[in-house]
Amino acid sequence: MKKKSSDICIGVIGAGIMGSGHALYISESVKGARVAGIYDANTTVAMKVASKVKKIGGLSVTVYDSIQSMLSAKEITAIIIASPDNLHAEHLSMAIAAGKDVLCEKPLASNDSDAKKVAQTANNSKSIVGIGFMRRFDPAYLELKRVVRSGKYGKVLQIRCTSRNVSSPTATTAMLLTNVAVHEVDVIRWLLDEEIKSVNVNLTKVTSKANSKLLDPISVNCYTESGVLATIDICANSTYGYEVGMEVITESASLVVENLGGLTIVKDFYLPNRKSGKLHKDWMGRFKPAYIAELNAFVESIKKRKLHPNFATANDGLAASIACGLGVKSLPRNQR
Repeated sequence: MKKKSSDICIGVIGAGIMGSGHALYISESVKGARVAGIYDANTTVAMKVASKVKKIGGLSVTVYDSIQSMLSAKEITAIIIASPDNLHAEHLSMAIAAGKDVLCEKPLASNDSDAKKVAQTANNSKSIVGIGFMRRFDPAYLELKRVVRSGKYGKVLQIRCTSRNVSSPTATTAMLLTNVAVHEVDVIRWLLDEEIKSVNVNLTKVTSKANSKLLDPISVNCYTESGVLATIDICANSTYGYEVGMEVITESASLVVENLGGLTIVKDFYLPNRKSGKLHKDWMGRFKPAYIAELNAFVESIKKRKLHPNFATANDGLAASIACGLGVKSLPRNQR
């Protein structure tokens, strides 16, 4: 998609899988905005992404040698934060202080204390700040929410979630909560409009694919305010494909978000045909339409000076971080 110099100029912090994905999706599929700058600690990686973006959009992309220099650039009015999790709070605070609008990848922060501070900073600012829980923009999850909120099948009683990555060589046990389960935690809050009150982790036999700092897989049990039990089964090294799904058990039906997308409703003694096919290698493939919808909503939010209703706010990010922090605290001390 050819870009215009008049488009909203976005700077991307971090050029790894998330930052590069956002940069390319903006270049290919988002109208009214362009990637004008990229910063990554690895300049070579940043230059490669900048070159791809220029090839798609036709306009040059500046590779900055520091975050501060990019934040000081007047042409850049919005920032996407895709740096490592433990830097999100710092980089978000910097971007807000520079007067930029921000889409910050999840999690808001890697611990409760930082999450509380940066959420307050976001709440007190005039910046548009959205947190990157992209499942809120996925058609299957949106349809799930619509059906749940309709009350057609009665009260929600239980939720069962699955999250399996192909390989996670640098993951820690705590990250399975703060980086992985945080997605499910956000969706549960969003679906039910209630808080998660308790989180505990059950350990199981460890795969030989796990590194020395990782207990993998794990099962996370959460209780909401109204007593709904949500179970999140997480495997960081499935080896066979990327799987993510959710089953919401109600009084008269089972509502299933399938691994490859789509919502299946099991009711009246009938099991519909379920979607089958080749699994994705990671979340970028499975949720590409959701990421593009999220980015378009970010641009719309900037133009209207009002955060799109599907977005998670800084307060949502804080609530998810607090809930996941409860899970981390339930881990053995040497795994926190």
